[in-house]
Amino acid sequence: MLKRLYMNMHDNKPLLAAALATLLSGNLPAFAQDPIQNKCVEWKKLNLNAQQTQQISQLDNDWQAKYSRMQPQITDLQKKLEQLLPNPKSDPLEIMSTQQTLARYRESLRNEATTNYLRKRALLNETQQHQVEGMVQQMVLDRQRANSPVQTEQSPGLMNIVNKIKWAIEPH
Repeated sequence: MLKRLYMNMHDNKPLLAAALATLLSGNLPAFAQDPIQNKCVEWKKLNLNAQQTQQISQLDNDWQAKYSRMQPQITDLQKKLEQLLPNPKSDPLEIMSTQQTLARYRESLRNEATTNYLRKRALLNETQQHQVEGMVQQMVLDRQRANSPVQTEQSPGLMNIVNKIKWAIEPH
């Protein structure tokens, strides 16, 4: 994944695809978090016309309803798994079943978030789509900076090999 991102730095389309893949991986991606608290795309900055504003507002409302319906179930499953894992008497099948159900719910939420984003993007004209692409790329760069290992004074300008390996294999 990192190699692909690096190799495609000069071609915006593959970078955007990789950025979306990065966003949609992990526990709950930026798109799948509460849209009120974490906005990847600032839709109001796109000079939307009245029809676009109304349609995007409706998509936001639909997304918020789906998110609100699914997030409590995810939270409950996470709590259940946190209780089951450290208990030596927990049934391994119950642990696996809970983890698989949690993974399905998370995947479903990610799919809903992606569908919502793609529906919004389809409402935009070409200029607005380029603005969105810039916003997404900036967010990815910000996330990469936030997730990159901190350089130490012992190795100024260079990360030690352990940090490099940890950074390369951790999900971003």
